Amino acid sequence: MESNSIYGDRIGKSIEDLLNFELKIVNKHLPIQRQPLKKLLNMDVPHVKLRDGSMHIFRRSELETLRRYLNEEEAERLELPIIVILRPDIGEGIGIIEDPIAVKVVARILGITLSDARLTLYKPHIAMLRRYFDTLFQFAIVVEQDIGTH
Repeated sequence: MESNSIYGDRIGKSIEDLLNFELKIVNKHLPIQRQPLKKLLNMDVPHVKLRDGSMHIFRRSELETLRRYLNEEEAERLELPIIVILRPDIGEGIGIIEDPIAVKVVARILGITLSDARLTLYKPHIAMLRRYFDTLFQFAIVVEQDIGTH
């Protein structure tokens, strides 16, 4: 019986490794390093480098509009793009923002009262953010990995 457990552990590990590999491919559009809003506003062409080697260019008009929602300290500390975590395992079209400064700013933009340290976004929120701030957000797909054998 113990040999089945060993094989089960190996299979679980292989599936987990495959899932991690696939998620890296799906999320290759994410930035290597995010940049503060204030720094981006000072660039000739505001951009960040992505994991796949390409560049993500921000619309200056979106950066300037976003700037109006922040105080000076937030403008120095808010890093862009804002990462929205999509978790298909908790529901289609549901996104989560965990960065504390981004949580406050996005809640302010959407007129949402915060009740948690993270912000859960639903389809209408995401649609509105994409409509007005399309280049300021990146979406990461994350799957809770509870792969194991029973």
